[in-house]
Amino acid sequence: MKEKNLGYGNLYQKTGVTKSLLALDLMSRNVGDRLLPISEYQEKFGVSRGTVQNAFAFLKDSNAVVLENHGHQGTYIASLDHKKLQENCMPRGVMGIMPLPYSVTYEGLATAMYEQFSSLNFNMAYARGAVGRIELVESGTYHFALCSQFAAEQSIRDGKQIEIAINFGPGSFLSRHVLLLADSRYDSIQDGMRVAYDSNSLDQSCITRNIIHGRNVTLVPIRTQQTLTALKEGIIDAGVWNYDDILENKHDSVKVAFLADSDYNNLFSTAVLVIGKEEEYLKAMLLKYIHAAQVTAIIRDVREKKREPFF
Repeated sequence: MKEKNLGYGNLYQKTGVTKSLLALDLMSRNVGDRLLPISEYQEKFGVSRGTVQNAFAFLKDSNAVVLENHGHQGTYIASLDHKKLQENCMPRGVMGIMPLPYSVTYEGLATAMYEQFSSLNFNMAYARGAVGRIELVESGTYHFALCSQFAAEQSIRDGKQIEIAINFGPGSFLSRHVLLLADSRYDSIQDGMRVAYDSNSLDQSCITRNIIHGRNVTLVPIRTQQTLTALKEGIIDAGVWNYDDILENKHDSVKVAFLADSDYNNLFSTAVLVIGKEEEYLKAMLLKYIHAAQVTAIIRDVREKKREPFF
């Protein structure tokens, strides 16, 4: 695992780095699990046997872990204090980033994350545009980001050093996108229209390129979240929008048009969690705490107003 993606800062001493990696590894395990042999930790961390033993001793002395030696059967975990382990590998807490929660689905997704991490120190940040969110994960500023499957796969194709750790399934990011038009006479893009275009949103920009179909239009650089306002103020004639907002709020002044199947697919509506590439210990820890079925159930409950959102 890359040290920078765990927020270690300038901590370069071998024992300190090994202690942090070991703490993260232990966070992915359960009481009763058998520990790996010291030699395997040596190989994984690229350090000496003594360094691994010193890291274990530190965690045991701080009561982050209690171990039981069963002789030739190996060493087993008797107890774990996940808060203390977290202090040693994630001093700032688990840090995630997702879209601004302007729809009930995003509210449900944020609620699900806080629910899943309720036993840990966790904070979620909110920022528009998958491009920026993915860059913040790649740089190590955040442990993970939530985005669409399309945005994640496109970023990987573009060479971003990330990978998909968890896929939450179709409809988990939003129900679908639609096209909003200022003129109710139309249900598609027409020549001469001014169309919203957000280069920081991989989803919106790709869908927009699909639906203009070589039409003679003017692409207006605008944030996706400003689409409705820009339509009502006459700045643009059309723009791609989140259908969840249409379902939740009445926007009688604009025409809503559904997109053709050829311009749209489930990759845009599927939420995924991305992390830095080859972050095996972080991935194992996240998979322990985040369960896709529980996340989608919480999103559904928030959508159906069976659960109050909190984030």
